[in-house]
Amino acid sequence: MRSTSSRRRAVALLLCGTLLWRSAPAVAGAEAGPSKEPALLLKYAAPDLPDRSAREVLDPISAIVAQELGIRWLPVPIEPSGKAPSAGEMPVPDDAALRRIAGMVSRASKQMERVESASASLLLEEAEKECRSYRFTEATRPFLAEIFLRRGILRLWEGKASDAEALFSRVRALRPGFTPDPALFPPQVLSAWEATGHRPVPEAELLVESLPSGAQIFVDGERRGTTPARVRTKNIEPVRIRVSHPGYRDAETTGQWLPGDTEIVRFSLPGDRVARLGELLAGAERGKGGGAGPLVEELSSAAGTPRIAILMLEKEVPGKGLRARLYVGRPAGLDPALLGETSFPEGKEGAEISGKWVADTLAANGWPRAERPERPWYKSPWFWGVFLVVGVAAAFAAGGGGDGSGGGAGSGGSPGGTVAVNF
Repeated sequence: MRSTSSRRRAVALLLCGTLLWRSAPAVAGAEAGPSKEPALLLKYAAPDLPDRSAREVLDPISAIVAQELGIRWLPVPIEPSGKAPSAGEMPVPDDAALRRIAGMVSRASKQMERVESASASLLLEEAEKECRSYRFTEATRPFLAEIFLRRGILRLWEGKASDAEALFSRVRALRPGFTPDPALFPPQVLSAWEATGHRPVPEAELLVESLPSGAQIFVDGERRGTTPARVRTKNIEPVRIRVSHPGYRDAETTGQWLPGDTEIVRFSLPGDRVARLGELLAGAERGKGGGAGPLVEELSSAAGTPRIAILMLEKEVPGKGLRARLYVGRPAGLDPALLGETSFPEGKEGAEISGKWVADTLAANGWPRAERPERPWYKSPWFWGVFLVVGVAAAFAAGGGGDGSGGGAGSGGSPGGTVAVNF
């Protein structure tokens, strides 16, 4: 049995060696690396630089620099801003609310029967206000249509046919299949209703303004012009309006509007601190003052780190490439210090070149390089590979020697190939 035992030892040694081979990199990787210092990277692209060209270079730079330096990037602090309640957060009307609305419409209808126009008008306004305080749903649509219908009748009584037809058009938009019953409504109402059939279906019209003006308008994600501009919507459900302007943070609101509504939607855009910082540094470069130090100190305090790098990207003039300037923050509210500037091509190649340049420049300014600890020789996969090969070769050599001695002991067996084993 000596030959069989040798083979088993070889197989066992092979399996043990394989396990050691697989565990060696894991053990090396499990060792805790050196802690990395927190830092903040502020990236600014000149307004005349296309967004796509800027992103191709700026987006990968953080990862490239982090591989070369012993730092970890912190998120850019966001300037706090209050958030006003939006229509998307409005409550859905419950049964109690629907009963209140139904009661007001019913009382208004009875007062109209007694020709108490002023009281009926007040009740209808109160019912509409109650409806608008909730999210528009299929449950409130019939009430709103009834309110506009009753208000249109009141306008007819006042001799304001045009106003009545506008209100009847809103009823058509809310209840497309509705037609007044000739047995319940007088000919004056039916005639005005027929006249609205020639009118276009009304939409909500919003005048969107912003400070500063020139911001792009997005309605439910669709671009609809620049401020100031009028936008129309047929959607009775909540609508999200967002405005975006270079150098400022986006602002948005969610509201709900009924067909025929008109409203002015104003936005005051909060400034983007990184954009303001870029403009200040660009102005200082042109000799038009500075003043970026206090803003950098504010960002440093908000992020909780004194290490701040500022990378500014702009078009190379002349040429088709890009030019970058690298600054670092300084204490005591001093303006950032310019470390250097360089030019490079656009695209992925430019991102690699600029990333290496930023890392080398920051390292020359005293930022820590990434430490790459050497792996001990006994944790090297090559060591375990050589050990495994030598061990397996020795085991098979030992097994081969056993076969030779076994063959001599069994030489008295039959020549047909049967091996005699002496115990």
